[in-house]
Formats: sequence, C-alpha cells, structure tokens
Amino acid sequence: MLRQIPNILTTLRLFGAVPVVWLILEHRFPTALLVSFLIAVTDSLDGWMARRWHLESRFGAIMDPLADKVLVGSGFVALLYVGAMPAWLVGMALGRDFLILLAAAVLFRVTGNKDFPPSRLGKANTFLLMCTVAAVLLNFHPELFFAISAVSIVASGIRYAYLGYQLLK
Repeated sequence: MLRQIPNILTTLRLFGAVPVVWLILEHRFPTALLVSFLIAVTDSLDGWMARRWHLESRFGAIMDPLADKVLVGSGFVALLYVGAMPAWLVGMALGRDFLILLAAAVLFRVTGNKDFPPSRLGKANTFLLMCTVAAVLLNFHPELFFAISAVSIVASGIRYAYLGYQLLK
C-alpha cells in the first residue's frame, strides 16, 4: 500500500483540476487559490515520497507532469473564460505543451525512446505558470506574471527543442 501513495496523490491532483475550474468559473477566486495550494502541496509530497522511499514508478513518471499540465492548462482556460487571462498567453502555454507532446511522439516513433524527462527549465516554467494562476486569483500584478510566463514559455520551449534535436542525433 505504501508503494502506491505517491501515485494516489498524483491521481488526486489530476482530478483536483475539476474543483479548481468550477471555483474559477463561479468567481470564487480565494477558494480556488486555497484548493490550488493544497493540490500543489500534494505535488511536492508525492515527489518527495517517491524519491525518499524509492517508490518511483513508470505511472508516476508519466502522470505527474501530465497532472501538472492538466491543472495549469485548465486553470489558464478557466481564467481566460472569465476574462482574467489573456488569450495570447493561454495560446502560448497550450501551444508549447502541444508541441512538446507532438515532438515526444515523433521522437518515440523515430528513435523508439520512451523517456523524455522534464528539464529543469520545464519544471521552472510549470512553477511560474502556477504562480501566474495564483497572481491572477490574488489580483497581484498579473501583467508582470504574464510577461514572465511568456519569457519562460519561450525559453523552455527552445530548451525542449534543443533536447529533442540532441536525441535525434
């Protein structure tokens, strides 16, 4: 049972996007922020547990970044829907993720390599996008976070393109 706890936390985080989106759509931003924070804690906890007690799994390696993308992406789209997030930034974030998934599929098809681990810059980008959601929910200088996120999206996208190119060589 202990072996499955990180995977259970990851799965809960994946489904945690649903109440966050609902709360945003209901304009209950403080509660959405609280739920997002609790979900973020599970992200840290499941990763720490998996590393500390050597409970890493293929499921966790795939689902952990997917859960992050679902949470951030759905938060961006919900905030766009209520008029709190610019469409250009949502397009950049979702476009980057789509291109990364497409590149991973192509790399798998061409090289047979199933491992396309997240880079440090990619992890930092995810963190910055989560901070952007929080800044919007708090109405704390969201325009500054929009700009920082845009730079991060481009930089991490370039990094992933470089890593993909290296795998093809």
